[in-house]
Amino acid sequence: MNNSIFTTRPGWRAALRAGALAVTVVAVAAGCSSGSGASDGVADDHLTIYNSYKIAGLDPAATGTNWLFDWGVAENLLQVDEDGAISPWLAESVERRDDLTWVIELREGQTFQNGKPVTPDAVAAALTRQIEKSTAAQVYLAPGTRAVVEGGAVVLRTPSPNAMVPAGLAARDNSLQIYDVEAVEAAAGDSAKIVGSGAYTGPYAITEWTPTDLELARYDGYWQGMPALTGISVDVVPDEQARIAGVESGEADMAFYPSTGARLALDGRTDVAVKNSPMALQSLLVEMNLKEGIFTDTDVRKAFTLAIDYQGIADNIGNGSFAAAGGLYPDVMPYAVDNQKLDLDEANSLLDAAGWVSGADGVRTRDGQRLTVRFVTQAQGPETTDVAIGIQEQVAKAGFDLQIDVAEDSAAVKENPAGWESSAALSGSLSGTADPVQPYLVRWTTGGSSNAQGISNPELDAIGDTLRHTFDEGARDELLERAQQILVVDQAYVVAGTFKYFTVVTSDEWSDYEVSNVRRHIRYDTGA
Repeated sequence: MNNSIFTTRPGWRAALRAGALAVTVVAVAAGCSSGSGASDGVADDHLTIYNSYKIAGLDPAATGTNWLFDWGVAENLLQVDEDGAISPWLAESVERRDDLTWVIELREGQTFQNGKPVTPDAVAAALTRQIEKSTAAQVYLAPGTRAVVEGGAVVLRTPSPNAMVPAGLAARDNSLQIYDVEAVEAAAGDSAKIVGSGAYTGPYAITEWTPTDLELARYDGYWQGMPALTGISVDVVPDEQARIAGVESGEADMAFYPSTGARLALDGRTDVAVKNSPMALQSLLVEMNLKEGIFTDTDVRKAFTLAIDYQGIADNIGNGSFAAAGGLYPDVMPYAVDNQKLDLDEANSLLDAAGWVSGADGVRTRDGQRLTVRFVTQAQGPETTDVAIGIQEQVAKAGFDLQIDVAEDSAAVKENPAGWESSAALSGSLSGTADPVQPYLVRWTTGGSSNAQGISNPELDAIGDTLRHTFDEGARDELLERAQQILVVDQAYVVAGTFKYFTVVTSDEWSDYEVSNVRRHIRYDTGA
């Protein structure tokens, strides 16, 4: 059997079924340009970005290194293009030889930023270290997966059939980035010692780092060609207004994570531009706490989700930054099911039958308990609070008293089951590179690393296990469709509050910047 995983396949509908099998990979120009760049009037070739999220560390085996991908520092063996096709990146080809064996051929002439060649041995060492040390990598490649060098190629051997290999090799997160293991391990866990080591392969190398400041310099030996910018600064500015003011004053060229209100306030301005990604792929999931409180009752969960006006959130709250959510997945995905609906009459009927009685202030009570929902949002992602404000008004019509808790660390709040009922977060049903299976496993299976809700459903667990091992695209789609019926309709564990475009505020000089669908914010030709 000699099957390879993909060509440069067409589009989101036909592609991106996490790990789908297709035909022979042909060598293509990796890192295909999104055409993102500055306007002709850019005065210099240094880019300054104001962002809201801290830069936690530099070792891909630890957590919080998604940004290595975002800012053009680290690269993967495969990539997800802007049109949704998985294609080669550092790899020239990836081939599934049989159900347990994947063969990776590397491009020639690639180097780490320290000048060392990117060899099969170096790649195998990086994959091995990630499989052993990274919990994120282990979602894709189970312990027991071996990366070895045979005949000048890297060979992955999995202990059981694993349909997630392609998605893992293309993932945005810190799971399977390629790096110089010797340089990273010499730092002995101290990220500051990785600075200046040239451990990665991307167009920009780290020259300075703290959790709130990142300085990058062009790597002149980059394998695709000379990067367009001499350097990049990424400064963490938690306050949204300060981020935007930085662009207005000329201190920054771009501000990430603006709220929908800020977008509206900037409408019509000529000195700044508000830019959207072409597609709204990130869902803002509305999750219910199943461990304690009112949402342990299935009918109350159903009533809450039926009281949400999903179209209204997009139309009245989004100001052009949201697309209405008909289900958990964007409708461009072949497995998307349109099963979220507004039905206020049914919501009220369910609550009446459950014994929740409307009070004089419109809030329902039962046995002296108010129908209160402590709703947690993320301070770093103001869009989550925008969604909460919209939901607050909507569910009040069914008698819910929604109280918004804007948290600096929403995950920490949700560690206490007694401290919340529901939440919205910038952690969606798709990964940053549009894979549906990894988020499914970590959010909706028993014991998943991001399953703060406490979901434990034997059928969902069985679906997740099958998704790991099923190569057939049609079968995988059917599994995801069945899962959506359970998650949204039968149990009302979770819904998508909305889908968001990735939005960036830029200076007028950067108004031609094209925002990535898959968070490839910086490419080697950005600014060209």
